[in-house]
Amino acid sequence: MAILHIIAKHMGQDALSILVERSSQSDAYIFIDDGVYVLLSQRFKALNASIHKEDRRVYVMAKHAIERGIPQNNFSEVTLINMADMVRLTSSYSSSISW
Repeated sequence: MAILHIIAKHMGQDALSILVERSSQSDAYIFIDDGVYVLLSQRFKALNASIHKEDRRVYVMAKHAIERGIPQNNFSEVTLINMADMVRLTSSYSSSISW
């Protein structure tokens, strides 16, 4: 059963690592609101590389990242989405969890 993890709060590096370790390979992650600050973390870059090796999907709400001044060079490792995309994603996964 694939789960869509919706991260709306800034997660520390350890919390993010634990989330990824405890989730399934078929899970995906959407970073929204203050959760987009994870893009600035050096640990996220390393973690994101391992996530992509396992073919997990990582999405970021584009508007939220731009509004918070996240530099666009941080967007290269993720898929930017809008609200319509998020609605489609939540309906395509069997369940979702908000963090």
